[in-house]
Amino acid sequence: MQVPVKLMNAARPSVSPVVLATIGSSTAVFTATPFLLRPIADEFGVSVGAAGLISTGQLAGFVVGSWGAGRFLRPVRWLFVALALIGVAANLASALAPSLEVLAIARVGSGVSLGLAAWFAWQDAFGDADKTGDVAVVGPLIGVVLPPLITLLVSGVGYRTLFVVMALVAATPLLFTRSVPRVDRLRPHRTRHAATRGAQAMLVALTLVTLGGSSVFVYAAAIGTDLNGLSPLVVSLCFSANALVAIPAAKWKGSRGAAGMWFGFTAILALLMPSVHVAGVFVACIVTWGICFFMGIPAAFALLASRSRFAQERAGDAQAVMALGRVFGPIVGGSLFAAGRTTMMGIAAATIMGAAAALMLYVDRDRFATAPAR
Repeated sequence: MQVPVKLMNAARPSVSPVVLATIGSSTAVFTATPFLLRPIADEFGVSVGAAGLISTGQLAGFVVGSWGAGRFLRPVRWLFVALALIGVAANLASALAPSLEVLAIARVGSGVSLGLAAWFAWQDAFGDADKTGDVAVVGPLIGVVLPPLITLLVSGVGYRTLFVVMALVAATPLLFTRSVPRVDRLRPHRTRHAATRGAQAMLVALTLVTLGGSSVFVYAAAIGTDLNGLSPLVVSLCFSANALVAIPAAKWKGSRGAAGMWFGFTAILALLMPSVHVAGVFVACIVTWGICFFMGIPAAFALLASRSRFAQERAGDAQAVMALGRVFGPIVGGSLFAAGRTTMMGIAAATIMGAAAALMLYVDRDRFATAPAR
C-alpha cells in the first residue's frame, strides 16, 4: 500500500527539471547495458565476459568525465549542450560499429557524456538529503518500465537500433537548454579543497561497493538466463521489480541507519546470486538488491557529505570513484563467469563489498558510541 504513495511523492521533486532530464537520460543508457551483452556476444562471436568490454569502456569514459568535470569545469550552458551532443554522437557511432573494438571505443565517448551528466546533476544535490533522494530515485523510476522495453527492442529490431534509440534519449536534455545559466554565478572563482581523511575513507569504500557489486550485477541478466533457465522477458521483469522496490528506498524520509549495514546485506546477495542456481533465489536476490542498495547509497552520500568540509566538491569525486569500481568489477566478474567459476565470482564480490561495509561502519563509528558514564 505504501508504494503508490512513494510514487506520488517522487513526482514532486525538489530539484529542477533540467537535473532530472540529465540524470534520467544517462540512467536510461546505463540501464540498457546488461541487456546488450548477450546480443553483442552473439553478433561478434565472443563470450559474454568479452562483450563486457563495452561496459568497461563506457565506465572508463565515465571516470574521465565525472572526475575531470569536478576539477576543471563549471555547470554552465555550453557544457550542458556539449555533454548531450557527445552522447548522441557516441550512440550513433555504436550503432554503426563494425567490430567489438570499435564499439568499445564508441562506448568510451558515451561514458564521457554520462560522467559529465552525472556530475552536472549530483553537484546540485550533494549534501541536501531531499535533493539526494530525488536524484537517486530517478534510476529506479526508469528501471521499472525500461528493462522489458529494452528486451522487446533487442529481440525485435536488434541492438543496433537500440543504440539509435539511445542517441535520441541522449538528446532529450537539450529541450531544457534555456533553463541552464550561461555563467556559474554562485561560484565564479571556485577553488578546490583537499578531501578530509574521513571523506577519503568513504571514497575508498564507495569504490569497493561498485567494484564488488558490478562484478555480479552487470552479469545478472546472463546469470538469470544461462544459470537459472529463465527467459529474457522474465529476467527483465525481475529488473523492473528491483527498480520498483528501490523507489521507496531511495525516497525514504526517515532514518536510514548505518550505510555499512545495507552494503553488508548487499554483500550477502552478491554471494548468493551467482552461487545458488535456483530461480527463486535469483529472483529474491535481484529484488532485495534494489532495497538494500538504494537504502545504502543515499546514506553513504550523507555520511560522505558529513565528513567533508566542502560537500559539493565531493560529488564529482564520488561519481568518479564509483565508476572506477564499475570499470574493474566487470573484468573481475567476467573472467570468473567465462571460466565457469560462478561460486568464486560470488565469494569475490561478497568479500569486496563486505570490506566496503566494514570501512563505512568504521567511518560511522560515532553512531554506535555509548554515552560516557556519569
